[in-house]
Amino acid sequence: MSAHNDSTSTPSTPTPVLGSQYGTSDGHSAFARETSPGCWQVKVHHPSNPAAGHDGWVLLGSAWPTLAAAAAATGLT
Repeated sequence: MSAHNDSTSTPSTPTPVLGSQYGTSDGHSAFARETSPGCWQVKVHHPSNPAAGHDGWVLLGSAWPTLAAAAAATGLT
């Protein structure tokens, strides 16, 4: 009986480096992050907001193609 290995080696693709930035929005701490290449979301820390999750963060929006677009839409500075 001969040993036969059918697995093929696939070249590994580098994991993209995703961006993030802390700032403020409407007087609250804010965090913008790139969830996948070309897709940004912005959250603000606002624990008293009814929409806040258990950690006090509120998602302002997502799917902006650039950090500049996300900042313009949410007032992130």
